[in-house]
Amino acid sequence: MTVVSDSYMGFFLPADIYERILKFLDGNLIFPFVKENEILGIFFLFGKNYGIKNNLDILSAKDITRKTIDQLKREIFQSRSNTEFDNDYIKEKYQRRVLQIYVELQNNPTFEQTVINERISRDPTLLMLCYAHHISYYKQKCFFEIYDPLKRDQVDKNLHSVLLNRMVMLSYNVEKTNDLPYQTMTPFIEWITKNR
Repeated sequence: MTVVSDSYMGFFLPADIYERILKFLDGNLIFPFVKENEILGIFFLFGKNYGIKNNLDILSAKDITRKTIDQLKREIFQSRSNTEFDNDYIKEKYQRRVLQIYVELQNNPTFEQTVINERISRDPTLLMLCYAHHISYYKQKCFFEIYDPLKRDQVDKNLHSVLLNRMVMLSYNVEKTNDLPYQTMTPFIEWITKNR
């Protein structure tokens, strides 16, 4: 299995972001649905199921990282230059992606609405849009930090099955690590401990 197909993207801050996205899509929240003083945190986990096994996997993960950062920067830049940065514009963008997800799932009759809602709220494209739009709206900066394959002494024993020999990239909506009230990995580790 390639690193591309064995990768996963998610939000870990704020903790209820998945519910907020669904409420926004249902019309129960308006944009922005994250406050300016809230810290946003996203992660990319490379080698999710099988780990990073060799230098080629490391190069692949770093290549995906570079492309992802470029894509996020483009979305942030485009959002900042958009004068129609309002609730309806953002919602329309999200709904276009939701329609694509429904088209992808239309031939699978076994999906229930709760499963579809989970798929929608955790869709990497929607999550990246959410991250980029809030950073743009508040004119914030962000930083990215990538960790090489995590070794035994870097990971709590209880998390070996999910993090050992995996690469992680984290991004926050602050300019640098010193702007965080905690170590860069701390909230991610807390989140993955609760959600693994």
